[in-house]
Amino acid sequence: MVRQKVAFFGLCLGFFMVMMDTTTVPLIYTVLIDEYQVTPAGVAWVNNSYLITYAGFLLFGGRLGDAFNRKVILSLALFMLAIGALLSGSGETLLQVVIGRAIMGIGAGLLAPQSMAFISVIFAKGGRGAALGVWGAVAGIATATGPVITQFFLQTADWRWVMWINIPIALLALGITFICLPNTEGNGVKKAELLSCGLFGTALIAIMLGIDFLHGDSKRIVIGGVSLLSGIAGIVLLIRGELKNNTQHLLPTELWQDRPFLRTCLVSGLLGFGLTAFYLPLAFLMELRMNLGPVSISIIMVTIALSNALVGPLAGYFSDKSAPETIIRAGMLCFAIANLIIASSGLLFSASNIGFIIVVTGMALAGIGTGLSFAPLANLAFSRASFTNFGRAAAFFNVVRQLMSALGSVAIAVLFDYIINLDVISESSSLKSASATVALAAFICFLVIACFLGAGAWLSRTNHIIQPAIKET
Repeated sequence: MVRQKVAFFGLCLGFFMVMMDTTTVPLIYTVLIDEYQVTPAGVAWVNNSYLITYAGFLLFGGRLGDAFNRKVILSLALFMLAIGALLSGSGETLLQVVIGRAIMGIGAGLLAPQSMAFISVIFAKGGRGAALGVWGAVAGIATATGPVITQFFLQTADWRWVMWINIPIALLALGITFICLPNTEGNGVKKAELLSCGLFGTALIAIMLGIDFLHGDSKRIVIGGVSLLSGIAGIVLLIRGELKNNTQHLLPTELWQDRPFLRTCLVSGLLGFGLTAFYLPLAFLMELRMNLGPVSISIIMVTIALSNALVGPLAGYFSDKSAPETIIRAGMLCFAIANLIIASSGLLFSASNIGFIIVVTGMALAGIGTGLSFAPLANLAFSRASFTNFGRAAAFFNVVRQLMSALGSVAIAVLFDYIINLDVISESSSLKSASATVALAAFICFLVIACFLGAGAWLSRTNHIIQPAIKET
């Protein structure tokens, strides 16, 4: 029992790091812009490279775990996270930082499906539902904690420690999981499955690169269009071939036919879109529009982390005892309203105590919203999977969430940069002097995010996502 709990702690620690790294970077954007002299869209690649490779390697990582000893793949993933953190923190150019973060994203893509699959292994005799509730709460707490960690290092050390802090966490998780987790026998390499998953991941990366390249000169737009259309065509052909030939390379047939499962994955993706997109306009709004100091920003970041930490475990507990879709819907609506509150504060208040109080209120509501959503979504999705197809269901759930997360980060960065450039370039002014334009750009970005979250709340209606049909076995 003790070994089981320690092993579970090691899995949660690794997953905590993976999710924390999705939100640590946006608060150092302004620092990186000054250091490397790049645009908001350019500096956003420090986070986008992580999110894109994370999403692109999830299904492939899941298949590697099925084919080989899952513990070896997990250890490799943690090692890659540590190496990527070392490289990104030591980068002398923005490109080096981006490459290091991309390596971290590959490690995250390999780790997430192993982490979730091991939960089904170590809790095979019971307790899987409760463990998934904790796992979902860890995701919510980690994403809320990321900006707090960033703000701490910005005030006490250097932005590079935002990357380097991952090294001891990865090594500790590596030691715990290597000692406490059991070895698993893989079912052997199935070339067709690995090829399908690899092509699917490549198509996802092509789509996200294409979206980013659509903003710029005509040459970039042509490249972006070709990349986007190629990625979409690739995914359509792969899914069509899977459904027509019943290959089950990406997902078991019963889950392709399970509409509540697919809707739950989509809702989780919309939450991911909103969460990763949320911090970019927030960072610029706080520093360039509201002129908040280190203490004020720290209070704001701690607020969302605390409210998430308080609500998340309770949401996971009650999602096992009541209709999880009701909790999810409330969470998505809370997060959407929080975006509207913060967006309005940026337009109405430049540098005032009232604006600060409104932002803190919005952040508390955002933490409640994410806390209410993460664990129930995980519980609802995975309770529809049987023990035999749990790994693939988990990988697909993560792919949809991370795909939408990466799309959110890329799309909002492009939108923000486009609005800023309308004023900054035409007036030949600096980003810091364009306070009103920053407020407008942030408002539009928050409004778009709120719309996506509202769509998730609508999809979470009781008649859309129903109670679990497949229970723990």
